[in-house]
Amino acid sequence: MNNPQFLSIFSAVFLALAGYNLYTGYKRVRDARIHGVNIKWRKQINLLTGTEYLLLALVFLLSIEYRNPAVPASLRNILLPLYLFFLVAAAVLAGLVIRQGILNTRALRAQSRNTVVPSAKSNGTSATHVEELETNATMSEQQRAAYMERRRERRRNAAAARRRRAGKA
Repeated sequence: MNNPQFLSIFSAVFLALAGYNLYTGYKRVRDARIHGVNIKWRKQINLLTGTEYLLLALVFLLSIEYRNPAVPASLRNILLPLYLFFLVAAAVLAGLVIRQGILNTRALRAQSRNTVVPSAKSNGTSATHVEELETNATMSEQQRAAYMERRRERRRNAAAARRRRAGKA
């Protein structure tokens, strides 16, 4: 594990993973904003994972430089605190990634209980809310009233169907 070639390969892999995750995360946030949903960066698991991978790559690079005999001792005194700082930051971010992954999983389960099937790209956002925002933005008052009446009727019918299935109707 102290081999500089091995650590540099790990750094390159983590830098590539960080770039991919950051790109995917920014793309998802941009797509959500286009659809009218505002996702905070700290709730987007791809951005958190990409940042964590970037910090791990920096930890590996600082480890290589700290073990390099050509680096002067005065610079090593600076590298060690930086190494420890990035290592602790990566550990904290790993905890945030795990926490957000659990929260996203709970949100997806709650949405599936409400018979809304989220797509894999939604990452915790509601598809029906996005559709409702899009349709309400382009409707006139008369169309909106008719749309709301149809929704009320569908809800009444769904409630009646649930009562029939439960044997209460």
